[in-house]
Amino acid sequence: MRTWLWKHFLKAAVCSSLVLGAQTVGAQPESPAVLAKHLLSECMTRRMSVSRSLSYNDAMRACKERLQPPKDLASVSPVGTVTKGR
Repeated sequence: MRTWLWKHFLKAAVCSSLVLGAQTVGAQPESPAVLAKHLLSECMTRRMSVSRSLSYNDAMRACKERLQPPKDLASVSPVGTVTKGR
């Protein structure tokens, strides 16, 4: 009876550890900085593999421009503001 219980306990432990391990492997990095670094690396790898003449610095520059969020032009110069000259 004890060996039967022990075997079932081990099976349950192994199955639960496999399920938890699979969830951990597929999880996204928690830090936004880590996620941004991974995206930059993937973008650079893709660009450099497509064009062998593209330098590392050119790929980094292009990927950084691509991954930056679009700038909100309304916050830079609001519409309807008039500047007064002296």
